[in-house]
Amino acid sequence: MACTVVWFRRDLRLSDHTALSQASRRGAVLPVFVLDRDLLFHPETAVARVAFMLESLKALDGELRQRGGRLLIRSGDPAEVLQQLVRASGAGGVIAHTDSERLVGRVRDARVSRALAAQRIPLHWVEPAGATGELMPYSRWSRQWHQAMTSPALPAPERLVVPAPSEALADLPVPSLEALGLRPDTKPIPTGGSAAALQRLEQFCAGSASRSYYWELSYPSAKVTTGLSPYLKFGVITPRQCLQRLAWLLPRSSGEGGRRDPRSRSAVQLASRLRWGCAIHQRFRYLPQLELSALWSPLEGGSRGGLDAAGLTSELAAGGLTAEQEELYAAWRDGRTGFPIVDAAARCLQAEGGWLELNFRSRAIYASFLSNLCGIDWRFGALHYMRHLIDGDCPIDHYQWAMQAGVTYHGSKAWTRIYHPGQVAVDRCDPQGLFIRHWLPELRGLTNDQLGAPPPMADYPAPVLDYEQSRRLRLESLEQQRLQIGDVQAAMARLPRHLHPFGYQRIAGCEVAWADLWASQPPSALQPSAVDLERLDPTGWQALMSWFSGTSRTNSANSTTSEGHTSRTRGNRTRSRRCVESPGQLSLDLGLATDLESS
Repeated sequence: MACTVVWFRRDLRLSDHTALSQASRRGAVLPVFVLDRDLLFHPETAVARVAFMLESLKALDGELRQRGGRLLIRSGDPAEVLQQLVRASGAGGVIAHTDSERLVGRVRDARVSRALAAQRIPLHWVEPAGATGELMPYSRWSRQWHQAMTSPALPAPERLVVPAPSEALADLPVPSLEALGLRPDTKPIPTGGSAAALQRLEQFCAGSASRSYYWELSYPSAKVTTGLSPYLKFGVITPRQCLQRLAWLLPRSSGEGGRRDPRSRSAVQLASRLRWGCAIHQRFRYLPQLELSALWSPLEGGSRGGLDAAGLTSELAAGGLTAEQEELYAAWRDGRTGFPIVDAAARCLQAEGGWLELNFRSRAIYASFLSNLCGIDWRFGALHYMRHLIDGDCPIDHYQWAMQAGVTYHGSKAWTRIYHPGQVAVDRCDPQGLFIRHWLPELRGLTNDQLGAPPPMADYPAPVLDYEQSRRLRLESLEQQRLQIGDVQAAMARLPRHLHPFGYQRIAGCEVAWADLWASQPPSALQPSAVDLERLDPTGWQALMSWFSGTSRTNSANSTTSEGHTSRTRGNRTRSRRCVESPGQLSLDLGLATDLESS
């Protein structure tokens, strides 16, 4: 019976798994996961995120064994490991989903493709549902994505046939963090596996959170987040599985003036955010350089800007930040800025990895403070985030950071979003002070109207900056930088010759040798390949620019709400009004609802 090696990566599930489904229909399968040191010791690797991955691997192995299979765990170079397993099992080839999350993965997959091709070992890449390798206009992608999301999710194979164990195919346990050379931290880790993910999804849909998610998501103290983000990051559950469960809530209506039932509004909000995440991944599929740089080259490097001849930012080439910036960065990182809502977010991130309490609003306020008020390159913030987030997903987190810093927009300063970190943010995001008091116990004795600007206290620092002055300087800086963009095609960031992760010199023990291996390769050498901007014809440019241009109604630069939103406050609750679609803000219509909520 023919055997196929199924290479699991960020798809740790059995249901809705195209590669496994195709392989199991052909015959025997050999599921394998390779622990790659380049990923385990990437500068942006979070130990807690690895711990969750290991738990999900254990769950996946258990699910496979229930169906007659097993998961082979191996460590080393995937190119070598896969060749060895093909020879040992007599497999006819390897099948795997494409993955465009990180440059390190695309360099690895290109090496694997070349190595297997040299040995005449077939390697079949499968696109995840909704993704495409074709450069197409955003509107066309959106239509095909909707079609993919409404197509039936693939069931898990009922039974699997696997090669018998042997010395070369021996079962090895999922290793511990210590065995991998990583030091565990104290962050609580979610239960791994698809069963846990589906349970969380069901609890959200059937529970009280689904009635208030659409408006309480702005409140970090509200317990309404789904908790699905770590599972989505590792493909333990798919967006399609989530959307098709949410679809049951979408048609519901209260019948009062045509207003939708709260659960339906929440479902649309969550569905919109899932679609937004898929679209961001597709952008990174086209332009992987967004992991390393701003969308527009003149906006590179925050307030100082500029690339040196090697393609590294001036900050990085110099080895770091100025002494003053280092102090600001440390205060921001450790929760000592003197702005309680910022400091609470800092402590929450380091203590719990952000996957439950640190929602999109508190993340945005925390990020905007560093980029826009401290004037520090957003990539230093992204580095810190990714080293702690359990749900850290490079395309989503890096692009969100760039958006918050205003470096994805080439028009007027109206697009710049600078959150007021004082009482304005407290009143709109934490009006009862629950989030702040939980993470800053030294402020529990203050009244709610003191939490935006605490009085002088012995155990809490004074503000590290003046908001109005810092805001003005940032707006002036961005305006001057945007004037330098000119021709947007020429100004769009190119893929650098060196793919070293930003800030790797600051992280002891990281491994970046993989970046040097790619230095002499063309963009097409990545797997999946990047869009070659130097060879793009007018039609291609039009398609690409449709992902990064458009008109929108935006807030003023002083806004304390998310991109493209206006808000009104009712008592202690802030609600969002719908607005037109804008770059970086995508709406969702699965054909089941006529009214769209922005995400």
